[in-house]
Amino acid sequence: MDIGLTAQSEPRKWYVLNYIPTSMVKSERSAVMTLQRFNNLVGTDLEIFAPKICSVVNAAGKNIKVERPLTYHYVFVKGESLLVKQLCGMTNGFSFVLNRGNTQRYAVVGDKQMSDFKRIADRYKNLLPFFSLEDIDLEDGDKVEVIEGDFPGLVGYYFPKNKSTSGNIVLKVTQNLGTIAYDIKAKYVKVLEFSKNSRRGYDQIDAFIPKLYSALRKYNSREKLTDAEISVLTIFSRRMEVVAFNNHKIEAKLSAILMVANRILGNYDAESCARERFEKRLNSITSVMTKAFVALITAVADNNVDVYREGRLMMSLSGDERSKAYMQLLGEYEFYARQFNI
Repeated sequence: MDIGLTAQSEPRKWYVLNYIPTSMVKSERSAVMTLQRFNNLVGTDLEIFAPKICSVVNAAGKNIKVERPLTYHYVFVKGESLLVKQLCGMTNGFSFVLNRGNTQRYAVVGDKQMSDFKRIADRYKNLLPFFSLEDIDLEDGDKVEVIEGDFPGLVGYYFPKNKSTSGNIVLKVTQNLGTIAYDIKAKYVKVLEFSKNSRRGYDQIDAFIPKLYSALRKYNSREKLTDAEISVLTIFSRRMEVVAFNNHKIEAKLSAILMVANRILGNYDAESCARERFEKRLNSITSVMTKAFVALITAVADNNVDVYREGRLMMSLSGDERSKAYMQLLGEYEFYARQFNI
């Protein structure tokens, strides 16, 4: 077939197709069998992924998955565009899903996204929770990558559950359709970008600082950290190591924290990466209080009395004497005054 030979030079993509059977057989198998007949007839090797679709209903506070095979008719076919067009041009139930509001006419899914999608499908025995993205604002979630657990490598939008150490990850499948991975532990994800609609990133940094102070005191006195303390530092450092902030000031502060936390842990490669990032953003810091904070933790980590003195002087000029953060930092300066004989 000339069309098949011509198409071989084109890149293979995952196309989102409608599949509405032309007969009374309305099952996942019919889409697979129909495509197989096409492959046999034309001599092609189009791939198909046809998961069952279910929606999520909240009943009595619990998420219940309800199969709705006629709500969505989507299947996913990978192949060259000419061959997929030939498939959809026949009277067999397949048709393109148009990608409205996008320069690309037909809806496609990237290989990485499709791999993540299949991973979720495999975890849920091919019965996928689907929902319209019109029902959810992805910008309310943090963009994350899963690094442990059932979905390593999965990239999506993380929505933490109230009063819980876990959350759900939403994967955008098409322009208007998403699926979800439930109950992913927060410690298993690495943040790529915090939501623009929340202060979670700032709050997590602020909550970590007292734990860093405690670990730094032990590091300074050459006292061994407990497993729990090592775990806290490791999880924070791993979660925050690549997160992007639009604010260079907070990025500089975070980099300094990661630099010292990794020094305490003995992760010298990670410390070096954080230091390089910190040095790029160092001049962005304008807050006297933040400068004093960075001076304190780096002075202790490096045992540098001159940096300590500079930071102690900044404390008297900060004007934040009434804040809780100021009092905590002042307590650390007073604690280390004995070490530096001041």
